[in-house]
Amino acid sequence: LPYLGDDLCGALNLWLPENSGFFPTDSAADQSAAVKPLRIKTALEDMLIDAGSGFVYSSYYAEPLYTKTGAIGGGLLVNRSGCQAVCSKIVIDGSLDATVARACRIEMKKREKGKRLYEYTVVGNEASKDPRISEIKTLKGAAQRGDRHYDALRYVFEFDDAGGDFNQLNRIEQEIRDATWDANQVDSSDLLWSVPSQCITGSGDKTPSDPFLSKAVKNLYILSGYADVSPSMAASFRQCNIFMQAGASVGADALARAGYIAAPQPAGLSVVRSKTSSGKIRGQAGETVSKLRPSCGTDRVQVDRLALPVLAEVDVAVIGGGTAGSAAGISASRHGASTLTMEYLHGLGGIMTNGLIGRYWDGFREGFTSEVDRGVCSMAADDHPRRKKNCTVEWVSDWKMEWLRTELRKAKGNIWFGAMACGAVMDGNRVCGAVIATPYGRGVVLCKTLVDSTGAADIAIAAGARFETTDGRSVATQGAGLSKRSPNDFYNNNDWTFIDDTDVIDVSRVFVAAKAKYAGEYDLCKIPQTRERRRVVAEHNVSVLDVIGQRRYPDTISYHLSSFDTHGFTVDPYFTIKPPERAHRKYSADVPLRTLIPRGLEGILVTGLGAGAHRDAMPVIRMQPCLQNQGYAVGYLSAMAVRATKAVHQMDVREIQKHLVEIGNLPERVLTDVDNFPVADILMEEAASTLHNNMEGLEVLMTDVPRAIPLLRKHYRAKSGSAEAINYAHTLAMLDNPEGFDDLLRAVNSYTEWDTGWHYTGMGQFGPCMSRLDSLIIALGKSRRNDALPAIIAHANRLKADSSFSHFRSIALALETIADPSVSPLLAGLIERCNLRNDAVTDYRAARRSTNTNTEDTSIRNRVLKELHIARALYRCGDHNHLAETILSAYSNDLHAHYARHAAEVMESGTVGLLDS
Repeated sequence: LPYLGDDLCGALNLWLPENSGFFPTDSAADQSAAVKPLRIKTALEDMLIDAGSGFVYSSYYAEPLYTKTGAIGGGLLVNRSGCQAVCSKIVIDGSLDATVARACRIEMKKREKGKRLYEYTVVGNEASKDPRISEIKTLKGAAQRGDRHYDALRYVFEFDDAGGDFNQLNRIEQEIRDATWDANQVDSSDLLWSVPSQCITGSGDKTPSDPFLSKAVKNLYILSGYADVSPSMAASFRQCNIFMQAGASVGADALARAGYIAAPQPAGLSVVRSKTSSGKIRGQAGETVSKLRPSCGTDRVQVDRLALPVLAEVDVAVIGGGTAGSAAGISASRHGASTLTMEYLHGLGGIMTNGLIGRYWDGFREGFTSEVDRGVCSMAADDHPRRKKNCTVEWVSDWKMEWLRTELRKAKGNIWFGAMACGAVMDGNRVCGAVIATPYGRGVVLCKTLVDSTGAADIAIAAGARFETTDGRSVATQGAGLSKRSPNDFYNNNDWTFIDDTDVIDVSRVFVAAKAKYAGEYDLCKIPQTRERRRVVAEHNVSVLDVIGQRRYPDTISYHLSSFDTHGFTVDPYFTIKPPERAHRKYSADVPLRTLIPRGLEGILVTGLGAGAHRDAMPVIRMQPCLQNQGYAVGYLSAMAVRATKAVHQMDVREIQKHLVEIGNLPERVLTDVDNFPVADILMEEAASTLHNNMEGLEVLMTDVPRAIPLLRKHYRAKSGSAEAINYAHTLAMLDNPEGFDDLLRAVNSYTEWDTGWHYTGMGQFGPCMSRLDSLIIALGKSRRNDALPAIIAHANRLKADSSFSHFRSIALALETIADPSVSPLLAGLIERCNLRNDAVTDYRAARRSTNTNTEDTSIRNRVLKELHIARALYRCGDHNHLAETILSAYSNDLHAHYARHAAEVMESGTVGLLDS
């Protein structure tokens, strides 16, 4: 989970003993009130940070590492960054489900047989009368929002013991959610809480830590109800004071034990697997094992080939239950496919629900989306106090989560919460399943079609697909946030940082920073609010020109409608010349099936933000209503492929489109659409003839640069000497043709001071992200001529610390593209003169310290972006007294993954000038 204290916060065990001493309530007079989850999470996190202890969130322990003597020596962690080895003298398994013990295949002994009691807590609900409920306890003072106080209900259910069966555990969780939800619910447990019916065998050392120290695996402690203690003692661990005392005792014992254990060396560690895992091999698993960060070291652990158990076999496996994934699961299940939807969090809807972006911005709202909206509106009576007035535009978060979950259940779809996909199963170039990490261990789910709705093409990339993200060319990414969460919240949209969801260090950093930003609040969201993620290289990647030029396809699968809501700056050459309109203009865009198919792979479809598209085109095709429809379409296609016993890429897309048109997902024209690119010669000629008029026709010319260059040169020569020539010179330069250099140079020199530039802007960023002069300077730099330097340097000398970011960026791009070492002292002086130094955040203490309370802060990002761009240009121009190397080295260790990746790759690429587009 993305927080500490899962036994308290995940299970909503928030009513703590008066003598706990760790997490005092807000009101000393009201000792019956629950402690806010955020207070618990922050206190535990601060203890670790202040003690200098490292940690990462959102990770599962996957496999034990053993020394040559058979003692545990660490383990393999899996998360969205891939797989990492952690070497240690001691391992303390503090997971609620004894995840490490299970991974070690420790044989446990039974405490009791038969039924097991499972507890589940909800906030704000009326008491349910479901016959499956064994007991209900009312808990006062669960939460408060303004003058409204909410009580909680703790339900007790009796079910057959799930044992080590993860599917059975999820079935129990879904039944409990069925039995307890009502429209008043404002919060609920992530996790079920129970006293385990089995436990390990203790070491027998007759010390206070004996019950926690495993006899079966040397140097492994089990710090949970699975320790070798009585059922009553295991039950007492719900009380934080007792459990923390046990933890302190185990920690002290582990520290003493570690004093006489030699540190394990990576080369001497191995993974040992039980022979019971042998059997028929159904495919080959692939996962990401690339180096996480430069600071993580170069050592590696050699892991022999492992045989993973098959956890399930289905027709359609949906990885990620967010905006598109939940819709795909519903659609595939409704149309007859056996479907398993797997979600790491304990609720569906992703950013729409757990992320508290509970209101549509743009987007096409017909088709399946209209069904979703009507369904969520009908979750309670029209006069229900929580029902939104415009309920087809905004929604109660819990209602939407429940509607999605209920529809999946109605359609006989299976749901696994707490399941993290960490690899792909391959048969040649065909994806036939996914590697899944769970609290109960790691295994594979096999399928006929896999829908990758992770939002960042996680499974496709593990399968070997190429992808695009920030790199040494560009650090441009859309602004992101992480929100506070109060009872009954539904919409807390913000933009105050950059986040790479696929980097576990970055995600952990933002949760640390958010606790400082929202100190005193009830809680945080459990998922970052990101608008841009890594994108797969697909059979067809949607470009900016595809959107602007209204490209049509014979295989359109989803229809999109939005403005260019960029949340930052653009990099596409088209927008450098002709920026998006400042007004809120909506563009429609078709997305073909090929955009969801990773190039070179079969058996997999990628939805949402991970699909194939240029980053500057993504703002038009990322809106929630459109992605709900896209998810439905993918689910329907996958189910029809199962019915036809064909692969999805072999299906007749026209037949799929007919159904999507019928339900309103697609406009009827798609049934006869053909590709309208490349454009006809006559249209290219017409576009070239009108370019002098506010760049009219540029979107046509740039679709085919080799055909455009001769036309542009012809019209430039015809207008040479007139004011109309500059548009041709400008465009030619951006297309790497220097013919109009003299006119371009005169245009840049005509400015004797900077025009109005652009500071980095996140929220509400529409229109240009640079000035006219900025664009001309970038184009002049692309001439790669040294006689352009005096004009560029003159403007560089006019920069001040408070000058717009776009001016710094244009100077950096122009000078690094020319890459003349003579400008190095100038760039170094600019760094010193404007104090562009020391904003790298390299540890959690700095992450806490550097945040502020502004939920739309841009000041920090403006400083960092200026520093990175000028330091990059300096490095590519040869550096000066190692100044750029010093700055970039610091940023290569920044906890912000986008900064770290960019800085590291700039240094790896050498001093060759590159444009960031």
